[in-house]
Amino acid sequence: KWGFSGLALNEFEGLEFSTKGPRRGPVTKTGEEALARFGLDDMKISDVIGAQTKLIAGCWLLSFFGLALTRQKYEVMHSPRK
Repeated sequence: KWGFSGLALNEFEGLEFSTKGPRRGPVTKTGEEALARFGLDDMKISDVIGAQTKLIAGCWLLSFFGLALTRQKYEVMHSPRK
């Protein structure tokens, strides 16, 4: 979700569309109108960066603690008896 939102905000903010020529379906004149159609008009790129950073940090911490708390278990090696 956050990746798509960030890419859409980056691409459409400040964009102007040409409304000349043959039209198919609803016409949007600006990138902000296009973002409003997707329901992304109230988001900011800083919100997306913050959410992505929290997700990455959370995944990193979970993997770190998961690896730190599990110990490798080895079989004890004995010298062979003759």
